[in-house]
Amino acid sequence: MEGKIIHDGIHGSMKLSGLILDLVKTPEFQRLRSIRQLGLAYLVYPGANHSRFEHSLGAWNVAKRLAQEVELGENESMLLQVGALLHDIGHGPFSHTFESIYKHYVKEHDHMRLGQDIILGRINITESENGGKIPEIIESYGYDFGPNDVAKLILGQSKEKYLGQMLHGDVDVDQIDYLIRDAHYTGVAHGIIDLERLLKVLKIHNGELVVDEKGIEAVEGMMVARSLMYSRVYFHHTVKIAEGMLTRALEFAMEEGYLWDFWKMTDCRVIVELEDLEGLPAEMVRRVKYRELYKAAVLASADEMTPDEKKELLSAYRNVKRRQEIERSLADAVGAREGEVILEFSIADLMLSEPRLKATEINVLLGNGEIQPLTKVTPLANALKRRQTPRWAVLIASPPKYVKKLKESWKRVLFN
Repeated sequence: MEGKIIHDGIHGSMKLSGLILDLVKTPEFQRLRSIRQLGLAYLVYPGANHSRFEHSLGAWNVAKRLAQEVELGENESMLLQVGALLHDIGHGPFSHTFESIYKHYVKEHDHMRLGQDIILGRINITESENGGKIPEIIESYGYDFGPNDVAKLILGQSKEKYLGQMLHGDVDVDQIDYLIRDAHYTGVAHGIIDLERLLKVLKIHNGELVVDEKGIEAVEGMMVARSLMYSRVYFHHTVKIAEGMLTRALEFAMEEGYLWDFWKMTDCRVIVELEDLEGLPAEMVRRVKYRELYKAAVLASADEMTPDEKKELLSAYRNVKRRQEIERSLADAVGAREGEVILEFSIADLMLSEPRLKATEINVLLGNGEIQPLTKVTPLANALKRRQTPRWAVLIASPPKYVKKLKESWKRVLFN
């Protein structure tokens, strides 16, 4: 079978052919070259310029290898590979940066739903006339799955539980690739995991994905990597400030009736469009572009707040309008202009009095044939679930000249 070789910085030479190659050639998939995997993290980690395109290829490669290791049949293997390849196809500019805007302003276009619409051919997200052909391509190969099965798998829904877990589980092909890739390109050694060992210790048992008891250390290593990458990279406060600034620029633009189709754009296009609007959006974008970022005035942990204060902040996390009101009050209190004070949150669960620990999905197959949840077999899993958040829960940032005043007045403004 004729194919193409792609040389990847993480997985080396990967051979693409058939359905996978045809999907990679689509304008929708090529668009992912112009969307940075880690949003604005390159402002802190200069090497973090890798794209959703290369991560998606990497996830496909891990899926292909995992399918071989657990001996999936040809149809299931291909369904998993297509799901892994297309799992990020709906991502908008700067990856996760604009999540709150999707939730509040354009609910029908969050990246998961958009991904489904692209795979089902309901929408052409590109300006190319060759767009919108993904469902035809999938159907033309005659496998016993169609675009609908792929769209469902991407949401973690699948007739076979183990297939959903392989793409959306505690140990899945998406995370395996992004942890290794993000560690490599940021230069943060925390994300390094033992890929070869992980692939060898995953098994299918009674219809679900389990880890062999011999491989617990490999899974623990991955969980440690994920936890440390969250605090060191994904929730680095300077990255969060830059993302907050860019988000406010886009919010202002949308309030004025502009850029409602931002979700179709690529990173560069959003920046250019926002700069063209002048006023606050242009000023914010220029600051981000030249790294003239706001400074953190407050980095408060959940422990520093009373239950009532947490409740108040949780309502602001859930409601963009409420967050904007608080930002305006803080700006008024220190004499800043609207948009010059931003309030950011780390994972909202932190704000609750007890962090709700996500259930650890993966089970361990013990030597005697018994199945036990990972948390029962290793105390490390529980500890990491608790730790998987940055040290700060609330971040308030502004231009340097307001930092001192904000430090003194934020609690009074927020909680009185």
